[in-house]
Amino acid sequence: MPAANESPTNYPNPSDQNSQAAETEEVSFIRSQNCCVCFVDIVESTRITSSINNPEKVRKYYGIFLNTMAAIAKNFGAKVIKNVGDCLIFYYPKTSDSSNKSSFKDVIECCITMIEARDTINEKLHEEELPSLSYRISADYGRVEVARSTTSQSDDLFGPTMNMCAKINSKASPNGLAIGDGLHKVIRSFSLLTSLEENYYHFEEMLRSEDQQEGFNKYPVFFLQHTDRSTFSQSERKQDGRHTPTILLVDDEEDILYTFKTGLASEGFNVEAFADPMEALTHFATVNPSHYDLAILDIRMPGLNGLQLYYRLKAINRNIKILFVSALDAVPELISILPDVKTTDDIIKKPVTIGNFVSAVNTALA
Repeated sequence: MPAANESPTNYPNPSDQNSQAAETEEVSFIRSQNCCVCFVDIVESTRITSSINNPEKVRKYYGIFLNTMAAIAKNFGAKVIKNVGDCLIFYYPKTSDSSNKSSFKDVIECCITMIEARDTINEKLHEEELPSLSYRISADYGRVEVARSTTSQSDDLFGPTMNMCAKINSKASPNGLAIGDGLHKVIRSFSLLTSLEENYYHFEEMLRSEDQQEGFNKYPVFFLQHTDRSTFSQSERKQDGRHTPTILLVDDEEDILYTFKTGLASEGFNVEAFADPMEALTHFATVNPSHYDLAILDIRMPGLNGLQLYYRLKAINRNIKILFVSALDAVPELISILPDVKTTDDIIKKPVTIGNFVSAVNTALA
């Protein structure tokens, strides 16, 4: 019989058990926070890919879509969580600060840019002899649980905001955006749609039947609708051998802008130059879609960078030729997601002589 001060058996210490359990947990929840989450999902991808017999083509089909969407999302400060099949899931860390107006503006800008990227994505698919695709975008704002697994250093998100964002995705129209009430309230409080975007987009609440009473059916959902205010016919401008090309030049560095504009003008080009990319986009939206023969965009610009501006211009006139100028080594990324960029010759690398700059412009216009 054991002594009074001896334990009859070696039972484990409860605190040790908890510690060991924590060490062996596959998923650890590290914090709760509010943030904006987003889902982008291909429409009827199973049906479409079932007709593609080559596995390499199937991988290319998904890869073009997912990589383009991920590149756009990251461009607006989003962090990609994962893809589930053909659905890309990401969130915007800076929206954890509900007073950060610019971070919520990035959310709307990102979603609109994704919508307007469809023609570009399909053009890339057609180059690979793959079928066109459509996709739905959903976004919402609210509480999430941030977790991390033992096998990954990437964050994962759980909670009702994620669940709701997944549910409302199916409510979006193909190539459209649906947002939940949580995000809509923030957008409304900040008046986030700029005057330009209000000319082209507005939100409408989804109408629900009277017999919808509980849960998701009572949660307000809003659709981004396109406002057709085009004042121009889509007929192309007649061109002849005497036509002088008109160029849209956008660069936030005014000394470089002046140098490029002067150099092109001296070669006989009509040049309209803008240091503010939003001002350039506003102007582009008001002229005849065929007014410009070429747009030259700096990649790194504040407010609206060259990649973002590219998609906006293409949404207005998909036939506009675009040439990038950059001091950044961004060629691999651009080649992977933009049909217009196939080689290093499609990007003018700063610094550049006026002679080489004009030569690149002539090549782009040829």
